[in-house]
Amino acid sequence: MTERDPFAEIAEFYDLDFEGFHDDASFYQRLVELHGERVLELGVGTGRIAVPLAEGGANVTGVDVSAGMLDIARERAGRTSVKLVEGDIREVRLRGKFDLVLAPLGTLQHMETPSDFVAALQTMAHHLAEGGVAVVDVESPVPDDFDPSPQPLIQHWTKERADGRGRVTKIVSVDAIPSEGTKDVTWHYDIADAEGVLRRVTSVFPLRTFTSPEIELGARLAGLRIAARFGDYEFGPYFDGAERLIVILQREDDEVGYIYGDDAFPEPSEDGTDG
Repeated sequence: MTERDPFAEIAEFYDLDFEGFHDDASFYQRLVELHGERVLELGVGTGRIAVPLAEGGANVTGVDVSAGMLDIARERAGRTSVKLVEGDIREVRLRGKFDLVLAPLGTLQHMETPSDFVAALQTMAHHLAEGGVAVVDVESPVPDDFDPSPQPLIQHWTKERADGRGRVTKIVSVDAIPSEGTKDVTWHYDIADAEGVLRRVTSVFPLRTFTSPEIELGARLAGLRIAARFGDYEFGPYFDGAERLIVILQREDDEVGYIYGDDAFPEPSEDGTDG
């Protein structure tokens, strides 16, 4: 890995993790329908969420620190209107405001310090339009996040590469550091090419564990407040043991309020319009 682009070597394998996974993209599409089409995605990665949103009519800008990830995102975006920006989500400042500012699928868990986390939330607050919302999606804490005992390597999956150039096996280990509120994550990608030659690519990085009160405190420091919390991509309530911790934030000075219930997302009528 390079210091400038920590995901350069693993970018080509990233999408293998999410084949067939569209739950969060559908979740964000529903939020676009409710809040508006101007979308900023922080940690856009390979465009897995940004491109479907753009294809659905949203005006999407995506930011990522990884040039390698953005190269794949540009190829995926093709002729869509997605605008991609290389930048640090703690510091980037773009022109214009957005109805929806997203940090999907653990993006903010890559913020190594509390100060980094608050800086990223300040970026979200800076770009929010009046009535807009920011969405933080992280893993919900589990007991293993607070257990410093050594953990074994686990084979996550083995898949054929889409380009036909062999097979990839992903092996993962996670070691918690409860005193720091982080965990050290190791990803090994064992790549067997079409001739059977094996090579390994390894990525090691920290991930921060967040509780809901920690997100609330960080949000307040950034000038944001919690509007809602969910435990899944179906707008289900958050609870201990939920798979995800999804927090919707608004600017503290924003008087617009939202209630996310069945009435927030009307079913289309028979003529194709919202009923």
